[in-house]
Order: sequence, then structure tokens, then C-alpha cells
Amino acid sequence: MVRLRLFYGLLTIILLLWGVGAAALLLMRDSVTRFDTRLHTDYRAIDASQSMRTFTVTLNVRYFPILAGAPPEQPLDRTLYDKLKPEIQNKLQLIRSVENHDEHWQGVVARLDQVVDTYFSGYEDYFKGAAIERTDREKQLQFMAAQTQRIIDLTENVMTLAEEKLFSGASQLGAESGKNTLFVATLVLLGTAIAALIYFQLVRYLVDPVGALHRSIAEIRKGNFELTLPEPSQGSEFSKVISAFNDMAAELKVRRGESYESLLRANMINRAILAAIPSPMFVLGDDTEILQINPAAEILSEKLGITGRLPLKIQRIFDECRATLTHFMPEDPREALLFRIDEEEFYYLPRIFHFDSEDSSRSGWAILLHNVSRIRWLDDMKTNLLSTVSHEIKTPLTGISMVLHLLLEERSGALDEMQKIMVTSANDDCERLLSTLNTLLDLSRAESGAPHLDCVPVSLQASMTRAAQLYASAAVAEEIDLLIECDREDFPEVHADPIRLDEVLNNLVSNAVKHCPHGGKIILRLTKPDAGHLRISVIDEGAGVPEASQSRIFERFYRAPGQRVEGVGLGLFISREIMRAHEGRIGLLERADNLTEFYIDVPLA
Repeated sequence: MVRLRLFYGLLTIILLLWGVGAAALLLMRDSVTRFDTRLHTDYRAIDASQSMRTFTVTLNVRYFPILAGAPPEQPLDRTLYDKLKPEIQNKLQLIRSVENHDEHWQGVVARLDQVVDTYFSGYEDYFKGAAIERTDREKQLQFMAAQTQRIIDLTENVMTLAEEKLFSGASQLGAESGKNTLFVATLVLLGTAIAALIYFQLVRYLVDPVGALHRSIAEIRKGNFELTLPEPSQGSEFSKVISAFNDMAAELKVRRGESYESLLRANMINRAILAAIPSPMFVLGDDTEILQINPAAEILSEKLGITGRLPLKIQRIFDECRATLTHFMPEDPREALLFRIDEEEFYYLPRIFHFDSEDSSRSGWAILLHNVSRIRWLDDMKTNLLSTVSHEIKTPLTGISMVLHLLLEERSGALDEMQKIMVTSANDDCERLLSTLNTLLDLSRAESGAPHLDCVPVSLQASMTRAAQLYASAAVAEEIDLLIECDREDFPEVHADPIRLDEVLNNLVSNAVKHCPHGGKIILRLTKPDAGHLRISVIDEGAGVPEASQSRIFERFYRAPGQRVEGVGLGLFISREIMRAHEGRIGLLERADNLTEFYIDVPLA
């Protein structure tokens, strides 16, 4: 319907434009044609009159002197007369042919015709030689002069009348042009009125519904779902659109209510969850703006005097995570940050992670500050207690060990066989106990902070050679092949503490010897996994670490179930602390080809 209205409206305007243009062209063409005809006719009459005057003057100039003189002895030459007479008659005929219903014009032309005939008859008498006497010749000359003057006067009248007709034609043409202009202007005004009528009809059927639809959309954007559009007239193409819009507004109103209830419910659940978390928690957008915090975070911010922003220590870590888009999820309480609140020390372990919405359209960051102050206090107490007890036990135990050595050397007297067995067993137990105490002291030193390192340039090939030589006899006793492999000979040196590094490597080789089956093989391999590290791998053919224990083997005092080898479960933990102090890595690779591979990555110097 709207498309048909548009078509008819535009077609009407086009037809009006073509009609007005065609009418203007036809009127202009008719006016120009009539003016050209009038101009041509009147100009011919003027030209003919002028030519008649010229011809008569030419004849008079040629023959009047002869007529004024003595009679000629020879007959007159009438060649010029015979030549100009037809020309004069033709011009006279041209003047007669001009259509003009004016009586004055017709009378002048009639008199001119008579005068020309009289003029020609005078010349005929002249050529016949009838006027011989001087008196007759003078009369003849006067007669011809009078006729000539009459011709001149009449042709002057003809030219004057022709000019008047020409000017009157121009005036008439101007009047007709004014009428034509008025007619065209009337057509233009009529077309303009029709176009305006079409415009208002189109505005009514097209623009008004679209404008109302736009205003309604703006109201809906503001949240006003109560506004509905009135139904258009029957047959309008907007009826379906407006009905669909009203249905949409009603549906949006229902869904807004449901969404509002859902948001309220989700917000209540969210606030309940955040309030239930005892640790301070901050929720931030990707633009680092704090979106929400829980009550614990509000209390912490108030006590630190930093309302509306993160603590500077947390902000630095968060900026690094945001720059690299990585999580920060430390597990060790020793990585906790110290905050002084009300003259007391509190340790918070920050955990920073990035999250996305279900449709991945929005994302943000969450920062959880886990209060580990009590854990740190208990850990420090345990470490101090362990260090004190180990130190206090080690002193008398060393004395007992020295006494047992003296007894075994029989410096105080000979021992019988049974006494030697008993003293030897006691001495072995004492040595084992001293080794355990030394391990506990190392644990205490590691947990009290980063171990003291004396770093120097170290060749890892030499470290592997020393470890292989140290456990060569134990490997031979179990018929184990202890091999050293290097990808190349020109590995660079690393910056490390050789004693501590040997301690880690010896621990790994010792474990490999203990768990490698009889007649097996152990490989010490040196590689370069990346541009910043060298890797020593200790590979054995043992049963490997159970899958359930692989994530805990580096914990202190942890031993995998079913172990037949003696130990307290501190070797790998201490090794991890030593590698952490070197800013290196220690780990276990997935089992492949029935081989177990432990590795350490040492930073290059």
C-alpha cells in the first residue's frame, strides 16, 4: 500500500513536470514562429519599397539629363529601362502579396500601383519621342519628376506602415509572452500545490508513523515499556510493524520484570557469597575499576586508609598479571605479603585470577587476600621448635657417637663378639639418627628463609661427573649402569652454589639408585630446554612415582605409600627450596617408555 502510494505520488509529480515543460516549449515555439513570420513579411515589404526607390532614382539619373537637354539625334537607348522595369514590377508585386487587412495599407498599395503604371507610361511616351519641343520636354520632365516623387512618398508610407506593423507585432508578441508566462506560472503553482498535497499525504502515511516509531524506541531505550503505538488505518503496511512493535514492548516489559527479579536474586546470592568469604576479596573490571568488594575487604581498606583502590603491594602484582594476562596463584605461605594494621603484623597471601562471563562478552579480575598470619606464626613456631630440639639432641648424640667409636676401636679394652655386635648396631643407629637430625636442621634453615648461597660460575658437566663418581660404587653393587649424556661439549657455565647444587643432584641420583631395579640403567643427561636455562635430567628404569602421589612428592615429610626404602620425606622438599633459591626449577616429567625422569633447570650465568 505504501509502495503504491509512493509510486502514484512520484508519477503524478513527474507528469506535472513534463506537462508544464511541454506547454512552455509549445507556447515559446508558437510565439517565435509567428514573430519570425511577421518579421520576414514586414522586412520584405520594407526592402521592396527601398528597392523601388533605388530603381526609380537610377532610371531618373540615367534619363532625366537627356530629357532636360536637346532632343537626341539617335533613338534613345532603353536597355536600362527594360532591365529595371521588371525589377520594379516584381518589388511592387511583393508589396501587393503582403497580407494586411488594414484599409490604409490597402489604399496606399493601390495608389502606389497606379503611380507606378503612370510612371512607366511616362517613360513609354518618352521613348516614343513624342516630346520634341522644349516646352513639351519640360512638361514631360516635370510629369516624370512628379510621378517619381509620388512613388517615393508612397514607398515611404509603405515602409512606415510596415515598421508600425513590425512594432505592433513585437508589442503583441510581448503581450502574448506575458500571457504565456502567466499560464506557465499557473501550471507551476498548480503543480506545486499538487506536490505539496502529495507531500503531506506521504508525511501522513510514511513519516508520521516512522517518527512515532522512533520516539517509542527512544522511550523503550529509557526503560518506558508502557508506551504503545496507535493502530494505523486499515490496509496500511505499518499495521504489521506497529502490531509487532507493541507486542515486542509488552514482551520486553515482561522480560524486564523477570530480568529484574533475576538480577535481584543473583545480586543477593552474590552478596551472600561474598559476605560468607572471611578473606578480603576485590572484584575489578578490565579497566581496573573496582566493581565490588566484600565486607572483609571494606574493613581492611578502612584500616589501611585506602578506600576505593587496591593496596600498593597488591596493585604492583595485579599490574603484572594484567600486562601478561596470567593468574597469580601462590601456595606457599612464605610468599604472603606483610601488612601492619593497628601496630600488629598480618600476612595476606594474594590470589589473583582472570574470569569471563558465560558468553565471553565480559571479563574481569578477582583478588582474594587469604589471611595466613596464624599459619605463618605456627610454621615459625614449628620451625624454631624443630631447629632447637634438633640442635639440643645433636650435641649429646654426637658425644654418644664418639664414645661408641672409641669402644669399637677397643681403646678402653677388648670387646667380645656379642659386645662388638651390640656396639656396632648402636653406632649405626646413632649415625642414622645424626643424619636425620642434619636433615631436620637443613629443613629448618630452608623454612626460615632462602638458603644462603655462595654463587660462582659452575660447570654442570663437572657436577654430573662428581655425582656419578660418588654413587658409582653403589651402582656397581646393584649392577646398575650409570651413564652421562650431553648434547654437546661446549655448554656454558651457570651461576650457582656448587655445594648446594651438588646436594640437589646427589639427592636425585641417590633416589634413582634406590629405586632402579637390579641390573637396570641410570642416565644423567645435560640439555638446553630454552634460551635461559640448562637442564640436568636423572632418568631411571624404576617403577616410578604413583600418579596419585606425583602432585605431593615435593611436600615436606611426604612419602608415597608402599615405599620399602628408608627415609623421612625431606630430600625432594629441600631440593625444591634450594632450586627456588637459585631461581630455577625442579620437577617430574610424565612417565614414558617405562622411564622415570626427574629434572632440574638451572639459570644460565
